Amino acid sequence: MGPLSAPRCTLHITWKELLLTASLLIFWNSPTTAQVTIEAQPTNISEGNDVLLLVHNLPKNPAAYIWYKGQIMDLQHYITAYTIYTERIIFGPAYSGRETVYSNASLLIQSVNQKDAGSYTVKIIKRGYRTEGVTGHFTLYGE
Repeated sequence: MGPLSAPRCTLHITWKELLLTASLLIFWNSPTTAQVTIEAQPTNISEGNDVLLLVHNLPKNPAAYIWYKGQIMDLQHYITAYTIYTERIIFGPAYSGRETVYSNASLLIQSVNQKDAGSYTVKIIKRGYRTEGVTGHFTLYGE
């Protein structure tokens, strides 16, 4: 390749431009499978009502789902888990008795209160013990 004809000062690239370019390349070259997402239904809820944290675009052949309160995936924040092959539900320390996990990885929280508001993370364990964590959020409004 020959020398560039543009003056040297116009070749200055900022970190923001570089990150934007990298982000666009990642977006344009994204895999054909959709990303796992969590949708709260309803998105805004009043205290005492139920909310369903619906999981979309699950990977094929998952082994288990584990739900956590917040974005930290540790024992203290562990609500419940569902194992696919045994259809077994396991409760953790953050389980209040109002949560129900379904075979499609969705989580129902009944009679929500102020302590329930915020983020929830589902950890999807795939065959071969590969994991994928996704965080969803819902807003609770007092009446």
